[in-house]
Amino acid sequence: MKDKNIYFYGAAALALIVPVPGRFAFGVLLALLFVIQIVTGVLMCHLVAILKLDDLKNVLVSVALIAVTVFYKQLLILFCPIAAFTLGFLIFLPALSAVIIEFSFKENDMPLIEDLREKVMRILVFISCMLGIYLFRDIVGFGTLTLPAFNKIATIHLFSAKPDTTYASSFLATISGAFVIVAVILAGYIIVKKQFDRIERQGDMQ
Repeated sequence: MKDKNIYFYGAAALALIVPVPGRFAFGVLLALLFVIQIVTGVLMCHLVAILKLDDLKNVLVSVALIAVTVFYKQLLILFCPIAAFTLGFLIFLPALSAVIIEFSFKENDMPLIEDLREKVMRILVFISCMLGIYLFRDIVGFGTLTLPAFNKIATIHLFSAKPDTTYASSFLATISGAFVIVAVILAGYIIVKKQFDRIERQGDMQ
């Protein structure tokens, strides 16, 4: 991952994880929307290039992302109203996230299929990390595993937290806890990357 991309992924993590309730079910729904938006953005960019409407690219891609998000929310209202109600305007955050903007608006001359494959493979790594955080918050914070289901959020109770650990574990499911988790992961990544870069520089000097 390039140095500049850590800021895009950091912004996306803050938008997609921190303000959203710490339930794995909501993470799954947002991850699915995220992939749909990536595909929509790539398709629109290539369509704009074919039609030679480069001057309108930003507007057309933005409108397409918002439109597919609205359509997704309407389907979610039919499939799982409680999830649509809980997420509310949070469901529009992926469309505004830095990763969507960076992937959809970035200039490239790759063929459509290769472009889709490259972007989806890259975003799957981010989504895997995102879902891992949601899963961790759900299990540790609530002692449950939640999944989206028709007209409800299916809840599997894994364990009951002890009274002396309830507050500490529940903190991880809050907005503050999510912010701490994301900050620790990003800080850890930066520290590890700097160490590897230092080792590489020492190897080149020898």
